[in-house]
Amino acid sequence: MKSVSKAQPTSEADLPALVAISGGRDSVVMLHWLISQGRKNLILCHLNHSLRGCESGQDAALVRRLAKQHALICEIQKRDVAAYAKQHQLSLETAGRQLRHDFLFAVAEKHGAHSVFIAHHADDQAETILANLCRGSSVSGLSGMHRETQLTRGSQQLTLQRPLLEWRRAEIDDYINQHQLIYREDSSNGCLLYRRNRLRHQILPLLNDIFGRDVAPIIARLGRQAQRDDAALSKMATQLAKTHFSSDGSLLLTPALRMEPEAIQSRLLQTWLVEHLGLAGIENADIESALTMLDPKGPAKVNLPKNRHLRRKAKRLWVQ
Repeated sequence: MKSVSKAQPTSEADLPALVAISGGRDSVVMLHWLISQGRKNLILCHLNHSLRGCESGQDAALVRRLAKQHALICEIQKRDVAAYAKQHQLSLETAGRQLRHDFLFAVAEKHGAHSVFIAHHADDQAETILANLCRGSSVSGLSGMHRETQLTRGSQQLTLQRPLLEWRRAEIDDYINQHQLIYREDSSNGCLLYRRNRLRHQILPLLNDIFGRDVAPIIARLGRQAQRDDAALSKMATQLAKTHFSSDGSLLLTPALRMEPEAIQSRLLQTWLVEHLGLAGIENADIESALTMLDPKGPAKVNLPKNRHLRRKAKRLWVQ
């Protein structure tokens, strides 16, 4: 008997892909738009954060109805984000993100998917860049969110895709009205206890009033310019890494490195500490402190987060 080979996907639209869907307007619009673009093999992924009582259950019910309406696979999980945050001493935002990633990686492995669609839009982008600026971020933070981002966990990799990143909130509302879409309104979106909501409802409207214009597109333009500069700096740092990262984990301090502009030096330090050594908690201020050690007259030791130290000796930097 001849074996029957499994049919292979003939286009990107045939490949399995996850859709992170909350049931809110943004993700409901994204799902409808993806289907209109010919995407078929979609797996709806909804994580119930258990933060809004019965409202959370109603969000999940809507996602199930959408899956049934479009004949799509639906994966729903319920987690107690508040308890997880307390147990691990995390903010609700960080705890929710970690649990969402756990959920998405598990579903992706189950269904053989390698990409997930996220419903971030242009106004989200402006809020993200503004928040990063106020946290003291580097050029990487000012880049905001990218249309595609690689998320890695062990040997597994997911591509986060943001197809609505150029859409304004008003365009999403118009799409809702045009197609008469049903969605759930998250009551916590109006709560000013959350920093993101204060940026959305207070800070950005105030900036619009002060400057007499809509500042969100201007902030988003800064993000695009920062992405361009960030990519160039990363490429230069990658080239330097080939000759300056030692096999023992140290960083070689050569005359050539000291001649580089500080923008390249700082990016090399960032790449070495965060990507090559995998150190957690490294912030822009730590990179600036490390930068002073490239000067022979600079300090021979600086403190790093989590009780670590960066030391210089014999034309090398290493972490102790």
